[in-house]
Amino acid sequence: MSIESALRELGKEIQKDERFIALQAAAKANDADEKLQQQMQEMQLLSLKYQQETEKGEEASQERIGELQEEYQKLYGEIMAGENMQKYSAAAAEMEQMAQYISGMIGLFFDGQDAETCELPTNDGCTHDCCTCGGCH
Repeated sequence: MSIESALRELGKEIQKDERFIALQAAAKANDADEKLQQQMQEMQLLSLKYQQETEKGEEASQERIGELQEEYQKLYGEIMAGENMQKYSAAAAEMEQMAQYISGMIGLFFDGQDAETCELPTNDGCTHDCCTCGGCH
């Protein structure tokens, strides 16, 4: 089997995994959530207003910049507190763990470890020196 074939097989397995399926479902729920979509548009508008104000240089109103930052943070908090976004965030975190595991294992293979028996180090082996990290996060 070629590397490309193996990668495509890995891709198929990833897409069959319950974590991937949950992330796709959460993304669809977010897309269908009209309130969330409106909030996201408001967030984009606030970002644009912030950018426009900061581009004024010395003429920029620090008070207005502060107000925009405050509005943005409040809206961000509301978005992240929403049920659909919480489900999406949880599903995305699960997928990130999968990605870190896959990346860590591939790193072991590149280091010449036996692909049949090698394992990632456990979290309790953390040295707090990232150059020794096997991917605990």
